[in-house]
Amino acid sequence: MTSGNGITSVPVELLRKYDRPGPRYTSYPTAPVWSEKTGPRDYANALKSASLHAGRSLAAYVHIPFCRKRCYYCGCNTYITRSGKRVENYVGTLIEEMEQTAGHLGGRKKISQLHFGGGTPTFLNIMQFDSILKDFGRYFEFTPDCEKSLEIDPRVTTSEQLEFLASRGFNRISIGVQDTDALVQKAIGRIQSYELVSRVVESCRKLGFKGVNIDLIYGLPRQSELRFHESLAKAIALKPDRVALYNFAYLPGIKTHQSRIDPDDLPPAEIKYRLFAEAVRMFTGAGYRQIGMDHFALPDDELSVAQNDGRLYRNFMGYTVQSSPDMIGLGMSSIGYINSSFFQNQSGLEAYMNAVSDTGLATYRGMKLSDDDLVRQTVIMSLMCNFRLDFYDIRKQLGIDYLTYFYDEHQRLAEFFADGLLVMRNGGIEVTPVGRTFIRNIAMTFDSYLSKDPPGSKPTFSRTI
Repeated sequence: MTSGNGITSVPVELLRKYDRPGPRYTSYPTAPVWSEKTGPRDYANALKSASLHAGRSLAAYVHIPFCRKRCYYCGCNTYITRSGKRVENYVGTLIEEMEQTAGHLGGRKKISQLHFGGGTPTFLNIMQFDSILKDFGRYFEFTPDCEKSLEIDPRVTTSEQLEFLASRGFNRISIGVQDTDALVQKAIGRIQSYELVSRVVESCRKLGFKGVNIDLIYGLPRQSELRFHESLAKAIALKPDRVALYNFAYLPGIKTHQSRIDPDDLPPAEIKYRLFAEAVRMFTGAGYRQIGMDHFALPDDELSVAQNDGRLYRNFMGYTVQSSPDMIGLGMSSIGYINSSFFQNQSGLEAYMNAVSDTGLATYRGMKLSDDDLVRQTVIMSLMCNFRLDFYDIRKQLGIDYLTYFYDEHQRLAEFFADGLLVMRNGGIEVTPVGRTFIRNIAMTFDSYLSKDPPGSKPTFSRTI
């Protein structure tokens, strides 16, 4: 519930009620329903079709998979190495894939959003990063307002690297913090002092990065209500522009390195609910707006402004105001969205490099969206980003009557209305402040693929809380 001073309090009984496996909706349809029948030729054809819209900008995601050491909690697609030769070969392959992608796109060159993820992008040295960026400049053209962002590990990122990135126009930084408590850090194999994180944040401010994000995780081993409260207070003291608060999914059967975590150290479900509820309370109490279920932004941050105006957008790089309809993915496991189709690269390092060597592209699965997929994608993204559905806008944009097209789905929303998570307002549906925590559950109502899972099938997704 929301108090008069804007603090959102999430009842634990609702967290308990709605905690179930569900998609994060960085895409719709979600990756588990994509087909491996889609390959490099399909991607090349989609890029060529997209080239016909030369005036439209693109988003670009670049995956740098390398880390020196694997953190026990990690769920990312990473590769542990100290081999300089392997990294050099990867950079060369990445540039080759970039050249081939640009060739298929013809005259469509403008990039309005660039994001480096990982792994650890700052695993690369300055010369390697410079090589990639120079080739981006050869094959593409950055728009004057291009959002350039990357993820950094404060333990391996130098002041020289930050100065270099700032000089190349990077304007947003996402810093992996996870938790500031020493006992939790030891339990997850990631030791980094609060003083180090504070110095990195201060350096980013001095260098002019207009957006500083920090990543936190709840549900980690050794987390308690008191220790997590103290970690949240320290995070707020850093005054980041944005915060991403992720749910730790313990899956040692899939991520074998997570077996180094003692399951007895994990907070029980009831405590985990309270950790999340406390985070929502503290961040909203500190003046942050809730963006989606698990992101927060200061009121004057462009994400908050865009959400207020109904202009927020979401893709595999997260929430953004850069609503490029098409995105290219470069590097191992990267995902692109081109010409209303998803395409994902090979997820193994050798498989990726061999595929680019053989065909110039590395696509191994994907999906072309149907008309119904595109309708549902629009509705789900509107809910996930802007917390509302305007029936008139849906009719104008999609040519459908919401209450007719989604008659059955709307009936299934009754439980959310009854629990105070949704209201009917101004010719549409609006998510209440407390309902924002359950936005994934609400969006699942419109997902036509969830009902197609065979009985007894294993959950594909992490839990929503």
